[in-house]
Amino acid sequence: MTSERMSSEEPTFERFLQAVRGTNPFRSHRITDVGGGEATVASIHKNAFNKLTRVVQDAAKEPISIGALLIGAPGVGKSHLLARLFQWAGEDKATVVYLHNILASPERMLRYVLHATVSDLAGHRGSDYTQSRLYTILNRALIRSGAFKSRKTMMGPREIEARKEALARLGARIDPHNAVIPVLNAFLTGTSHGSLGDAAAEKRAHAAVLWLSGETLGPDEARLLDSARLLDQAAGTADDGLALPDDAAVERVLHVLAHLCALAELPLVLCLDQVDNLDPDAVRALMSYAHALLDRARHLVVIVSGVKQSMLSLRTGEVIPAAAWDRIAERILELHMISPEEARAILEGRLDAALSGFEEIEEVIAARRRDRLFPLGSAWLEQRLAGVEELRPRDAILWARDRWEAQQDRLAAVGGKRWLKEWPGPGPDGGPAPAPAPKLEDVIDAEVKKKLEEGTMRRRLQQASLPPDEDNLASLTHHLLARCAGQTGATLLGIEHLTAKKRGKAPAYHLLAREKRADGVIVTTGVTFVCAPSGHGARMPLQRMADDTKTTDKRILVTDEERRPLRLGGAGKAAFDALCKLGRQRFLHLHLDFAGHAELDSLVGLLGAARSQDLEIEHPRGQYRKVTEAEVLASFQRQSLLLAHPLLRELLTEEIVKGGADSVAPPAWDPQQTREHIMAELSWRLGLMAKELAQIFATRKKLQDRRFPEVWAHIKKTAQALHDEGHVHATATDDDLFVQLRGKK
Repeated sequence: MTSERMSSEEPTFERFLQAVRGTNPFRSHRITDVGGGEATVASIHKNAFNKLTRVVQDAAKEPISIGALLIGAPGVGKSHLLARLFQWAGEDKATVVYLHNILASPERMLRYVLHATVSDLAGHRGSDYTQSRLYTILNRALIRSGAFKSRKTMMGPREIEARKEALARLGARIDPHNAVIPVLNAFLTGTSHGSLGDAAAEKRAHAAVLWLSGETLGPDEARLLDSARLLDQAAGTADDGLALPDDAAVERVLHVLAHLCALAELPLVLCLDQVDNLDPDAVRALMSYAHALLDRARHLVVIVSGVKQSMLSLRTGEVIPAAAWDRIAERILELHMISPEEARAILEGRLDAALSGFEEIEEVIAARRRDRLFPLGSAWLEQRLAGVEELRPRDAILWARDRWEAQQDRLAAVGGKRWLKEWPGPGPDGGPAPAPAPKLEDVIDAEVKKKLEEGTMRRRLQQASLPPDEDNLASLTHHLLARCAGQTGATLLGIEHLTAKKRGKAPAYHLLAREKRADGVIVTTGVTFVCAPSGHGARMPLQRMADDTKTTDKRILVTDEERRPLRLGGAGKAAFDALCKLGRQRFLHLHLDFAGHAELDSLVGLLGAARSQDLEIEHPRGQYRKVTEAEVLASFQRQSLLLAHPLLRELLTEEIVKGGADSVAPPAWDPQQTREHIMAELSWRLGLMAKELAQIFATRKKLQDRRFPEVWAHIKKTAQALHDEGHVHATATDDDLFVQLRGKK
């Protein structure tokens, strides 16, 4: 990049005004990414935070496991506290795994917790496990425990073999059944040799991650693990493949991981956030498994977080059994409202972060010297806090959001010089008279749409938090469709979630739907999800579908096209070909990309937030009300949001949906130029919304206003790619992204 280019990006007063116009640092009032760089205030909920860190430290020192219950009213700061814990843990303190919207069938809930945990620790990029937390934990455990003396960072074959032997010795102490350590050794050595260019070793590491996640391996993958015990198991289960056989085996993996984290002096903390968003059956299963984990594991902390009223209702209604409650609520941390002084500290903290790139500009220095809350204003805050003894952090941030918007309006109306000279401007709020209140339904629809896009983007930015999982996909789909059965305008009469009984034969389908066509004919449809990593794993599900000639009129196969495209061996291909011969009216192969999975998750998450009374809108302006689950469902229907999803539409309309995504024309701009634009704009300030980056980009390109949505989408896509590559950190905020350079806080 040329020196002229760099100098043109230096902060100026005009740049400051541009930032005020385009970015609102108070737009986000809830945490969507605990690993984000959002400014926090250490004094807020300080006692609760200190209690939480002591719980983690206690579990690290003693061979015990501790349950902690974090409760409070909606908007009081529970997720912010967990975000602070995550940031604290990142300072070489602990291994925090944040699990949100954990949805699976009750009997497979523990397996999905393991799948999500290992996915988080290993990451979703199988070719770069050296950067994963799991690889770091294993190497640190060997060194900190004294099992391995060398501290070399570069490893050759001898060093790798020595670490393998050290882990095996350590395993004799923490894994007496020798069931998990051999696979962790396959991961450790496979990753190490893979970093030296051994492609076969990378495959071994990937097979180890699959097994540790509770997934099924075929004979070829099982042989990669080089474990005599596992090879014997694989030989005895040729049809079903090699996988953790039961919940006890799943628990064992989590126990060993927790013990290794403790030896690495990075104790394992599982954060189950917003569990009250789940249906009662899911809550009951999740809490029962959490109870069992805490009773039998060592050096483990399980933090359960939820809205106080909802959590207490789950307890009094015996959805959470008394014994499980006593264990998960061994330490109770209740967050309360904050004082006006603390509210001011929150606003000051966000302003300090937002204006850090302009701290040398004379006009900004002078304005903030007069008033630390510039451009909000201390007088404005005092007026808002008049008579207020306590409030929620969310309320203070929402007030500041509105105040910032009023200043944006004033700035647009009079220009930068006059705005600054006359600041804070006329009127009690420094802005124009409020516009007439929109209709309630319109406000709900806008909020629902923004939150759905936010949830989808959040998962896109953190793909490891939503691993490819057949049962999760089936559970999400069932959760949504069960609420639509029998509704006007939908052909769906009923939906059943089929699960394998213990020691029983697996069903042919995950879901069985009954639909009524316009001509009155009842059609039964079976839906099978396949996310198998190999052809062996896909063979039996396809065979069961092909063999079913009586149960269904139509069969739908759903595969994860982006991450786990359907792989077929000889027998699997024969079964798939037999299904294809049934014709499009009787068999549909629906290709789902990651966005399709994330959309299902986001739809379910929004319903859960409403159920736990944690979804709010502002209507009329300045007044906040909760949105009910029924109102969210009604909004889904008004906006046809369920029908927009290809799988849901197929089961709600009795129409054939073409598989695969539509091709999208490449952008008209040079991708490298767009990347340079984003990095240059971020080089001199804390961060920007993608929308502001798009506005700057469109202005420089002199693009017409009608093209702005296209530019904005292009900027968001490029920012997501830079996030994946580790150059920036992007955080989903409503329908936008807040983008920061890595390492900047």
